[in-house]
Amino acid sequence: MRAADPALEAALSSTKIAIRDVGKVFSGKNGDVEALSRINLDVRDGEFLCLLGPSGCGKTTLLRTIAQLERPSSGTIKIRHDDPARQLSAVVFQDYSVFPWKTVRDNVMFPLVQAGVRRREARAQADHWLEMLDLGGFENAYPDKVSGGMKQRVAIARALAVQPEILLMDEPLAALDAQLRLLLQEKLLQLWQDNQNTVVFVTHSIDEALLLSDRIAVMTKRPGEIGTVFDVPFERPRDPDKIRAAPEFAVLREEIWHILRREIQEGGEA
Repeated sequence: MRAADPALEAALSSTKIAIRDVGKVFSGKNGDVEALSRINLDVRDGEFLCLLGPSGCGKTTLLRTIAQLERPSSGTIKIRHDDPARQLSAVVFQDYSVFPWKTVRDNVMFPLVQAGVRRREARAQADHWLEMLDLGGFENAYPDKVSGGMKQRVAIARALAVQPEILLMDEPLAALDAQLRLLLQEKLLQLWQDNQNTVVFVTHSIDEALLLSDRIAVMTKRPGEIGTVFDVPFERPRDPDKIRAAPEFAVLREEIWHILRREIQEGGEA
């Protein structure tokens, strides 16, 4: 949703995404469900921002609203589009979202071809991102012949290949085993440090958020609001092993968990 709001326009001079008083209500046969309430948040240009919160608090709904896959019931979201030649945003979902009838390469090429990129150039770009995601040699494989972790890397490569100004990621590593998740966290950290897209990243993992993000916005139980926003104090570029071992990491993890635990218990999930 976009509106000619002078205050929002002014906010966008220093931020990439300005969210003001956004609410979302879903209507169904059993009545209305208020998913989001009075969301106010700025996402800075080139920032990696994580959304944390209890299950059902509206993290995915907020991300989908930013992606314009859902319309807010109230409030306004304004996004600054700096380069009309670039795609504004790309979304990576939790469930891989790859086309089973297309090869790994063709999956990554698909949005480029749809955008009018010549097939030879699209192929070269796809192969570049497949190499970056350690998928070289699997270009001609079909999704049913590769692991879940590889499928998710295909989805990430496809999103990065269009070079979006904003990357929106909805728990992209949640379905992976613990070891592979750690490895892909480190790969995402490296890719972001190389490219510095603006990223909004939904996760349930405090450790993941601390490793990857510049700020963490902790949402309240439903209807979701922005509760506490934490600045992550670790300088970039980051060494994952040093970050995870830092005393500040443990202190901040405990502080965030204390807030999340309270929200979960008050929401009746425990």
